[in-house]
Amino acid sequence: MSPVYSCVVVTRRRVRTTTTLLATIVVSSVLLAGCSSSDRLSAGMTISSTGGAAGQPVVVAIGDSIMKGHGLTGSQAWPALIAKDNGWALTNLACDGAGFVTAGDANDCADDFAGLVAQAVKLNPRLILISGSSNDLGVDNNRLLPQTQSVIGALHSALPGATIVGISAVWNDTAAPDQVNDINDQMRSAIKLARGTYLDVGQPLAGHREWLQGDDVHPTATGQQVLATRIAAAIRSAKVTL
Repeated sequence: MSPVYSCVVVTRRRVRTTTTLLATIVVSSVLLAGCSSSDRLSAGMTISSTGGAAGQPVVVAIGDSIMKGHGLTGSQAWPALIAKDNGWALTNLACDGAGFVTAGDANDCADDFAGLVAQAVKLNPRLILISGSSNDLGVDNNRLLPQTQSVIGALHSALPGATIVGISAVWNDTAAPDQVNDINDQMRSAIKLARGTYLDVGQPLAGHREWLQGDDVHPTATGQQVLATRIAAAIRSAKVTL
C-alpha cells in the first residue's frame, strides 16, 4: 500500500493561528498528497526539537510513545510532520510509557505528564498539543480525572496566553478498551476547564494492522502519516487559532 502523506498549509495573516501561536495565522489546512516527509532528527532522542528560525511559532507536544514516534526517527512522528507543514518550531516532549498518572520508562524521561510541565513552561510555547494515553489504562478513574485536570490546569495557569489542544487517545487496529472512552472524557473535561480545544480524532488505525509495527502498538511511518492527516483535519475543522 502506498504511503499516505499529510501536508497542512497555514496561511499567514495578522489575526491569530492554530493552537499555540500568540499572535497570528489563521489555520487554513489543506491536505495534499505527496508532500515531503521532513528533516531527520536523531533517532532515540528523548526530546526532539525542530529548532526554528526567528518568528516561527513555538509549539510543544506532550504525550506517549505514539506521539514520540517510537521505533522511528523523531521527524517521522505525527507532530513533526504537522510542524514541518506549518513552519512551527516544535519540541516534542512525548515520553515512552508515560501518561497523566503513569510514569514513563526509566531509560527515557521517567516522568508522568505532570513531570513534563516545567520543561514545557520553560519553552514559552504559543501552542501545546497534549494527548491522552492508553498507558493510563487500569488507573482508577477517581484518581485519573483529577490528575488530568491538574496537569492541564497547571499548563493553563503557567501559560495563560498559550492555546492548549487536547487530543483523544490513539489505540491500535483492534477495538479500543472501554476505559479509553473514560480517558477521552476526562481529557475533554480538563480541556474545557482550561478553555482549550478538544479534538476527538477517533481511531485512525482501526482495522489496519499494516500501519503498525511488529509490536501491534506503535505506528509505522505510514501509520504516523495517517495520524498526521487525521489530526491536521481535526485542527482545521475546529478552527484552532494560535
